[in-house]
Amino acid sequence: METYRQEADLHILQVSDCHLYADPAGTLLGLNTLDSLQQVLAHACKERKPDLILVTGDLVHDGSPAGYKALADVLHDTGCPSAAIPGNHDHVPTMQQILDSHHIPSSGYLDLGDWRLVLLNSQVPGREHGHLLPEEFEHLDTALENAPANVLVVLHHQPTPIASQWLDNIGLDNGQQLLSRLQHLPAVKGIVWGHIHQSWEGTLGHIQLLATPSTCIQFLPRHDDFSLDKQAPGWRWLTLRKNGALSSQVEHLAQIPKELDMDSVGY
Repeated sequence: METYRQEADLHILQVSDCHLYADPAGTLLGLNTLDSLQQVLAHACKERKPDLILVTGDLVHDGSPAGYKALADVLHDTGCPSAAIPGNHDHVPTMQQILDSHHIPSSGYLDLGDWRLVLLNSQVPGREHGHLLPEEFEHLDTALENAPANVLVVLHHQPTPIASQWLDNIGLDNGQQLLSRLQHLPAVKGIVWGHIHQSWEGTLGHIQLLATPSTCIQFLPRHDDFSLDKQAPGWRWLTLRKNGALSSQVEHLAQIPKELDMDSVGY
């Protein structure tokens, strides 16, 4: 990713929890996830061309090479640079091998103008909850040492409770350690994640805490048990301003796909 002096605001399209399959006709609770992702990208990129598409985990539900190839192809079709991180459903070696071969960064950090995006891996293989290993904190510290003026930290699992018991049980189990490490650093302007299949916004002092909806199914906010929301697939625009401010906006497709099984109690 080319580094350049920032002359204008930068627009990042954050999409998350795509849950693609090896089979292009694969569905999650009745919804074709590839078609839903394509609709989200078409609508979002019609509004404006993003400087980066950022995919925050659970890229491929079955961890298949064909699923990651499909994702790479869909992202390539937008004509925009992209980056991705793993979620709990991803097979990290397969993901990194295929995405790297398509020039889609999936680890490390990216410099965009006066901003640095630090990509963290919060996956615990075989488990739904997240955890940052010591080497991830070392990577974070290294990325912060010589960072430009502004930093955005990116991971899959939520580092803070969101008032939904079943999701809080599968969040980042050492989230407080992450937040304590970042909360007094002026350069860190935001922490963004996926995993919870809904929009969520909060603050930690000067730091914005932001979750984005899924490109497929949505979870009902503030419920203690698995519940689907009638919100349509969505995305978040992140605007990295040249003055160092971070602003964002969540958008959704016009309607929820009719195929979705709203009576489902999990997957």
